[in-house]
Amino acid sequence: MALHRRVGLALGGGGARGIAHIGVLAELEAENIPVHLIAGTSAGSLVGALYAAGLSPDQLLALAQRTTWRDLVHLTLPRVGLVNAEPMQTLLNDICGNGNIEDLPIPFAAVTCDLVTGQEVVITKGNIAAAVRASCSIPGIFVPVPHGNHLLVDGGLVNGVPVSVVKNMGSNLTIAVRLNQGVTPSQHLHNIFGILAQAAEIVQRSQYMAEPDILISPDITNHSMADLNRVLPAYFAGRAATQAVLPDILENMRKRG
Repeated sequence: MALHRRVGLALGGGGARGIAHIGVLAELEAENIPVHLIAGTSAGSLVGALYAAGLSPDQLLALAQRTTWRDLVHLTLPRVGLVNAEPMQTLLNDICGNGNIEDLPIPFAAVTCDLVTGQEVVITKGNIAAAVRASCSIPGIFVPVPHGNHLLVDGGLVNGVPVSVVKNMGSNLTIAVRLNQGVTPSQHLHNIFGILAQAAEIVQRSQYMAEPDILISPDITNHSMADLNRVLPAYFAGRAATQAVLPDILENMRKRG
């Protein structure tokens, strides 16, 4: 592959808002814009891993439309987390055939945070589902995930939109999708889940993000991080935001031959 054709996609976190990533992918495919590398944080790791595994945007959209929180988590005794995401890991293993990241058709990285050291841990090898589960595990809500010598939680604590990661993977045309540009409506802050999710989102919004070549920011300000019912609005917000920057993407690709 020629160096000037390495298009990298950095998919940010945002809970249920991550459905917007599917709309971004659908629009890129509709314009025949290739994706050679993917790095994802939290919800971005979930969508990115499934796309890297070969699922089409249409298949991802259908999956989102039939998935509920009961498919992804179950309640636990609140000692280290309110919910356990083992069901999500099982679901992803079923979809990906218990596959490993290094065997994916598109190179992929899941961004996590070591809860003990506070350091970024980028996973590029091993079980796909386990890596995604770790990347999505918001502290306080989800049970942390042991991984080697690490205790991993949501990568959004350290790198909410992993532009730096996908650049380190070899991308020289980097497209970033940022989902956490607004505030959560106050009506969603009436329980511990909403409050902890809002706290995690505030952390992400305060972070420095490496500069991408193209930034896509879907208009999903009024979408709750926990709302899996508004699939189509989030999906079409992703498509619309991508359409708005298509001239810039195509111009950048033209400059790279």
